[in-house]
Amino acid sequence: MKRSTRLHNWVLLFDRTFSEKIWWQIVILLAFVVVALLIGLVVCYFLQFGDEGSKVSFYEWAVYLLVDSNALNSIYTDDYPEGGRGWVVFFSLVGSLFGAVLFGGMLISVLSNMLGRRIENYREGRNTYVIGGHYVIIGWDEIVPSLIKGLCSDGESYVLLQSSLESEYVTGRIRTSIAQDCARRVIVKHGDGRSRSDLGELRLNESRGIYVVGNRNELSHDAMNIDCLEKIYEILSVNESKGLPERVTGVFEMEDTYAALQVVDLFKNIRDLGVEFVPYNFYADWARQLFVDGFLGAGVSYPLIDGGGITEDDERHVHMVVVGTSNFGVVLGIEAAKVLHFPNFSRGRNLTRITFIDLNAERERRLFMTRYRHFFEVQSHWYNGVRYEATKFKGEKGDFLDVEFEFIEGDVFSAEVQELLADWAKDESQLLSLFFAMRDSGRNLSIAMNLPDVIYERSVPVFVRQESSSVFLRRLREKSGGSFRKLSVEGGVVKEQATQGRYANMYAFGMTDIEFDVDRRAQYVAECINHLYSKCKELDRQRLPLAEEVKNCSWEEIHRKWVGLSVADQWSNLYCAYNIAYRIHTIKAMRGDGGEITEVNAEEAELLGRVEHDRWNVEKLLLGYRKPSEEEDYYWEGNMVGGKRLKAMKDAHKELKIHCDIRPYTDLDEIQEIDKEIIRYIPWFLEMARERLKVIGNS
Repeated sequence: MKRSTRLHNWVLLFDRTFSEKIWWQIVILLAFVVVALLIGLVVCYFLQFGDEGSKVSFYEWAVYLLVDSNALNSIYTDDYPEGGRGWVVFFSLVGSLFGAVLFGGMLISVLSNMLGRRIENYREGRNTYVIGGHYVIIGWDEIVPSLIKGLCSDGESYVLLQSSLESEYVTGRIRTSIAQDCARRVIVKHGDGRSRSDLGELRLNESRGIYVVGNRNELSHDAMNIDCLEKIYEILSVNESKGLPERVTGVFEMEDTYAALQVVDLFKNIRDLGVEFVPYNFYADWARQLFVDGFLGAGVSYPLIDGGGITEDDERHVHMVVVGTSNFGVVLGIEAAKVLHFPNFSRGRNLTRITFIDLNAERERRLFMTRYRHFFEVQSHWYNGVRYEATKFKGEKGDFLDVEFEFIEGDVFSAEVQELLADWAKDESQLLSLFFAMRDSGRNLSIAMNLPDVIYERSVPVFVRQESSSVFLRRLREKSGGSFRKLSVEGGVVKEQATQGRYANMYAFGMTDIEFDVDRRAQYVAECINHLYSKCKELDRQRLPLAEEVKNCSWEEIHRKWVGLSVADQWSNLYCAYNIAYRIHTIKAMRGDGGEITEVNAEEAELLGRVEHDRWNVEKLLLGYRKPSEEEDYYWEGNMVGGKRLKAMKDAHKELKIHCDIRPYTDLDEIQEIDKEIIRYIPWFLEMARERLKVIGNS
């Protein structure tokens, strides 16, 4: 290698070290000081300073020349021989100048650079702080401020937010979105969620919870979050001795990804560490806010869309209309199909109908039939007023579900669609509700405020997706919610009718600025449901467990069973818990009593046990399970051995997402009794959840 090339390499190494690593600047400065001091000691050893009787030693002179800028003025050379005086002056001058450069120039520069760099690193989110018991959020999205608000309600824990965006931008957004006392507990750090080294700086093992948010606007959002979660598992497992968080939450944008994670234990490795893994979808969470949480006492209160409740002899059916097939609109429809089930259904009558209106309805219909093919194998659907039969199971083997989908191709602003909405509103057999879920919030608001008059007059609930704030629609609803007079004259007599204002039933949803409630009531109910199932399984369905066998238990036992469940079974129990709101609503409507339900009678259990199975059928088909063919069916007589059904076949096929219980309620075996038992224990489920929330609140 040429000398010039070697020199350039050394210069490059120096420049990189001195400009990037602040501690190396201090090391280099100290090295210069040590070298200068050594040279000074050698020189001063051979030179004589001042009077021979002076008590100042040579090494003190060396330090004095180096550190004191006035040292040169204090050196007396009058008594020195003529030949030595020049050398003393020369070396004193060199030493003094060298000391001035080191301590007067480089030291101040390095210290100033250190402080400036630290401030700059803080603003850019590059500093690492020693904290513990904190929450970690990885990524930036519009939902992050809402998430931070919820986490700030948990004591004094800090929130460590890592994002690849400019930290000053993120900090500014946080300060304008959340209260100051909460914002001061947020530490913004710059980094990439796909970088193991950046993740390693977040002290993941010592955190209380981890939220992998990413950026939902990126096309590869879900794949990137999965990659990040894999790296998080590696870090947690390697450093397990330092502790583990309670929960890891992954945010997923696509309905397909979210649905897959509800049936496939993709992150079993994280769960095996003893850490709860929770897949989260913004749209599905909002669906629960709309359909469930308000009734169970959590989150924002929205009206249940079954009106005052549907009883067995009610001839009305729920009709939910979703305008727009955005991700939000599709998820709303799917999640609604999993919870809107009622006791007046019989084959072919009083089905819950979910209608999608969109300019591209035909394309969306084909996508639906591909994505949820096993549902459409069993159930017929509607397109532009024409009924299309189920694709596989015909006659008595099909069309036994209590939910159906409809697709209308058209522009919601067109006269034809407006007239169709008006006709539905006039139909007294329908409990109509409208959801405007187009991507453009402005268009949602525009159409919602200019619907046919009959929709407002009939008090049809109108739900309007808004991006950031619900204030306008909330104020509008409050102003319209009073009692107004409507006058008419019949036979010369003035008649007065009380009515509400035009916008009294208009609700905003989908906002990112809402503070989501962290109430885990539904999960506690789901854990109790699983406990009941486990007791039935222990008895091998030979008999139902006695009340004392179920209720004499501790929360530790209940939760231990929950943790050991597969993801698919956990979600099955959760959807059962979500539906309890409607079971309670139905019981109250049947009794004509709005009081607390302390017990469920045999008639109510029989009726709602069938509804529970109707719900379960739809849930399983929409999550990707399928109805078995005759040769795969546990119930088919041709598959019996020695006159007995082969239970091993039923259990084995579950693993293949083939479920033999996907069939009409009347065709089931003893599983019917378990469905009824779930209904009987509803009061106990709710009581246990309340007790658990009370314990958590007091801890």
